[in-house]
Amino acid sequence: MRPFRGSSVYWASLVGFALAVLLLPTRARADIILYDKDGWSFRTTGMIAAHYQLVLGPGCPKDPTDPMGIRLVADCGTATHPTGGDPPTSHGVLVGGKIFPTGAQDTTDNSLTLSRIRSGFIGTQIGFGAKRQINEDVYIDSLMAVNLNDISSNRNQNTQKEVDFREAWAALTTQGGTLKFGRMYSIFGSASAPVVLIAYQYGVGNPCLVSANTISCSSVGAGPLYAQFDAQLRYISPRLAGLELQFAVSDPVVGPGYTITPLPRFDGEINFDYSVNPDLRVRVIGQGVMSKVERVVQMPAVPARKESKTIWGAMGSAVLDAYGFSAGAGGWTGEGIGARTIFEIADGTNPLAYDASTGKLRKGRGLFGNVGYVYKGTGTGAAVGGGTFNMESNPEDKVPTSGKSVISQSREFHVTVTQKFDALTFIAEYMNWKNTWYWGEVQIINFMGVGANYEW
Repeated sequence: MRPFRGSSVYWASLVGFALAVLLLPTRARADIILYDKDGWSFRTTGMIAAHYQLVLGPGCPKDPTDPMGIRLVADCGTATHPTGGDPPTSHGVLVGGKIFPTGAQDTTDNSLTLSRIRSGFIGTQIGFGAKRQINEDVYIDSLMAVNLNDISSNRNQNTQKEVDFREAWAALTTQGGTLKFGRMYSIFGSASAPVVLIAYQYGVGNPCLVSANTISCSSVGAGPLYAQFDAQLRYISPRLAGLELQFAVSDPVVGPGYTITPLPRFDGEINFDYSVNPDLRVRVIGQGVMSKVERVVQMPAVPARKESKTIWGAMGSAVLDAYGFSAGAGGWTGEGIGARTIFEIADGTNPLAYDASTGKLRKGRGLFGNVGYVYKGTGTGAAVGGGTFNMESNPEDKVPTSGKSVISQSREFHVTVTQKFDALTFIAEYMNWKNTWYWGEVQIINFMGVGANYEW
């Protein structure tokens, strides 16, 4: 993948994962009610965060064809390779991977020492909700959530900051279930969130874009997925014996070379949530997604034809909370997804979810887990965890003259320590991240940070 040349819309939606998980019911926090009268109530929720982060490692992946181990791959701007050879010497374009600090590394020795102040995994944001109680069994709820992508310096007051309205939905709840409609966090991929939050409810982790100001990705991309925000119609069943069903139709996915299809995207979930008492809770989540994509194939002397592909994915996760102890793990597999999102297209020229020239979808899978403990007497907590993402290269990717090297694995390990004081939470963290591409390029980066969070 070339150094982060994807659309700003894509990256704006990617960092919205942080706000979405903040609003999930897994967070032990209460909304502030501003008004409650005559069946109407109005509430607010939000967070303000600032983190110092130090990033150390090589600025760009090393070229495996260089016996000295100092020449970089071409799409980091320092090498030009001839074609041919086995192993190849032409794979300067890396497809996938996300730790490309364009303009931030020392090109004299390929070192990266980056010192930044960031917003964190769950960044500066605020949400407002209105609820209408129609009768004892029927009510309408809604949420409008606004997110500030970063807290970097804004010395020029005319410089536009990236403000996102990540969620805008309403939900009609009756004894027969809930109809939720509008723009909201999608189903598939959201099973990652309860596991990620064990360690990164208050931290940064991997910042997605090392040299830019964004809310971070934490461990998303090395196992966990980001569910994205979509326009949806969703049905949520009543919870019976701990079981709940969800089904959604969403705006279909689309990417360079592909067109909008007549069919929407379909997401489904079955989950089990059971609490023995306030200190003992079990959650199990199973999810699936299916979406059709189409493209027009044109070949010389052959009439143009339509070609259809099916994106699919399956994910499962489980979390146990027991007397301050939390343990969670999950995994997924699918075709046409990517390391971070369904139909991932960070680079329109060389997308990860599919091959740009043939349109063939790539297969991937991920595993992730966290273990943590919070001592309620002092509010002190610690967590350890990690994950791995693996991508299967298509036969076209494995040809020595393909000119590209597809990510084969992203793996990470992390440790976080937190201290809670009323509505304030302080954190210290460390993460080690390794990317490996098909033809042998490797990059290992260390992320360290401390931060403060205020939530309401």
